[in-house]
Amino acid sequence: MTDKSGNSSPHSEPSNGFSGKYGPAQPGYGNSQQTTTAVVVTQPGYAGQVVTMPRPPDYMAASIFACLCCFWPTGLCAIYYASQASNLAAEGDMAGATSMSNKARNLMIFSIVMGVIWITLVIVLRVVVYKTYNKYDY
Repeated sequence: MTDKSGNSSPHSEPSNGFSGKYGPAQPGYGNSQQTTTAVVVTQPGYAGQVVTMPRPPDYMAASIFACLCCFWPTGLCAIYYASQASNLAAEGDMAGATSMSNKARNLMIFSIVMGVIWITLVIVLRVVVYKTYNKYDY
């Protein structure tokens, strides 16, 4: 121990690890500073990859053409599926958009084929009917 003048007294207590009146300063108690350590754990192996799928075509213009010019019942369904394909692609669901796009394409092609068949049938029947009724005209 030291006296007021800063000299050590001849009868100082032996140092046994105690500091202060109530014992040693322990970490986490009293005025001691606490430090925190952040532990970052990384695992080797898979590095994240972003897979981007291209936006599938929606066939909206072709579906409208098929509806107006060829066979309207399946053309309307093709327009519906083309609209759904566009909406799903905007939401980021490329698998669903591809599925709807394929349905719109198939219905659009079916509508065009049915329209061509229908127009051909009407023309053929018109020519046949015209010939049979005008057979006896002089």
